[in-house]
Amino acid sequence: MNFFRTNLFFTLFFLFTFHTVSGQRFDGGFKGGLAASEVSGDNLGGPDKFGWFASVFTKTSVGTNTRMQLELMYIQKGSRSRPNEKNNFYDYRFNLQYAEIPVVAIVDFSSAGRQGLTRQFSLEAGLSVSFLVGTREVENELVLDLSQQKPYNDGEINILLGLYYPVTDWLDFHLRFSQGVTPIRPHLGGAATWYNQGQYNTVWTFGLSWSFL
Repeated sequence: MNFFRTNLFFTLFFLFTFHTVSGQRFDGGFKGGLAASEVSGDNLGGPDKFGWFASVFTKTSVGTNTRMQLELMYIQKGSRSRPNEKNNFYDYRFNLQYAEIPVVAIVDFSSAGRQGLTRQFSLEAGLSVSFLVGTREVENELVLDLSQQKPYNDGEINILLGLYYPVTDWLDFHLRFSQGVTPIRPHLGGAATWYNQGQYNTVWTFGLSWSFL
């Protein structure tokens, strides 16, 4: 956990120091919507686990068509197996709750001289650090406690890609893809390679972003 707290401290310190030194204007807003997720390495398809997310954000311009955005988010992740004949009515629910801090760069095509429909889009790319705040794993109505066999990692790092499409002057539709690059826990059997150290979160979020400044 110390690794993630240290990275969080230096990220926030850099951003707020930059704000103080540069004197640039910071705007803000709220964001919320649905999260569809899956966990790679659990031998289930997906994304079949649905939850929700909500965040506050602050942003500032760093060029004529580029913004930097810092968010503080609550998000639900995990995986789900819905019982049916194909899986012998196997019912499995893996719920993970995170406090997440995304930092992204956003490019506004409307300010970049693009024409047609694409000029209305904004694209984003960045990283996030997530802190695990809650877990629940249920198999066929039995609550599991696998924390000793597969201990959860306190945090994870994710790669983020997304887009915004304006609904009004202050409201945008937001789509984001998030892929964990550090595992949430090891495989039950303990197998690991340099590129696969355990189970990883993969999440799609769909929602609305409201800028109030």
